[in-house]
Amino acid sequence: MELTFTPEMCAIAVDDRAVYYRLQHIIDEHFPHRIGRKDKIILFPKPQELHQRRYFLKLIAKLYKKTNSDESVLNELSNSYSKTIKLSLIQSGMVVPHMHINVRFENHHAITFELANNDRLLVSYFKNYFKDHLFQYRMRSRTLTLFPNSDLTCKRLEKLMQVQKHMAWYIHFHYDLEAFKQFEKAYKVRFERKRRFNAMYGILEDYFKALGCSVDDSFERVRGQYLKLVKEYHPDTHHGKPASLSAHYREKFEKIRLAYEMVRTYYQDRAQIA
Repeated sequence: MELTFTPEMCAIAVDDRAVYYRLQHIIDEHFPHRIGRKDKIILFPKPQELHQRRYFLKLIAKLYKKTNSDESVLNELSNSYSKTIKLSLIQSGMVVPHMHINVRFENHHAITFELANNDRLLVSYFKNYFKDHLFQYRMRSRTLTLFPNSDLTCKRLEKLMQVQKHMAWYIHFHYDLEAFKQFEKAYKVRFERKRRFNAMYGILEDYFKALGCSVDDSFERVRGQYLKLVKEYHPDTHHGKPASLSAHYREKFEKIRLAYEMVRTYYQDRAQIA
């Protein structure tokens, strides 16, 4: 048995077919979210399977101790329950396939991987690597499109493309370095604007309320509400009324005008981010 570790994966390679099929049977019974083939199984981290994962790794440790006594490996194994676990059967003469993937950067909004074939295991690997991201997989064109959700996506992508050995493949990523740097720079700017935009929204909440609107309303709806309130509270409309009432309407009118100016800035900034 061979155990290898990366920050995100625990790889278990077994050369005894009987042991492998025994472990495979355990996985089939206790891990409904597994994926894999006859000689390879992948277990992605699932909170609801934490107990099973701890038991499974204890069993692996017991089997490993029969032929090895490296305590550092066993310690690493005991701390791997939150990682992706890969179980594979070592076959004599087995050749690890090489794969070439072209990477495109689309209009500063998406990253497209041109896959060599429709390998569902590879697609699942990418989706798990970029957790909490939106993907679009097109089987006919064999492309997987990733939509970044933060400026950290580019750092994860760079880390991915710097490594060649991924699970069952040697992957060679082909991409334009200058295009990647421009894409990364554009996203840093975009998400910095988004952070400022979200901070501004917290400040503007009271202004939306002053106009009788919410952030989900269109600008046309906000403007229509503003014009309605201006007409209702404009000082000229209440000329000749008691001074205290006129002062109240004037104060209300000024608040409405200020709220509209601030909210209009919000929509202008949102249009720049889109």
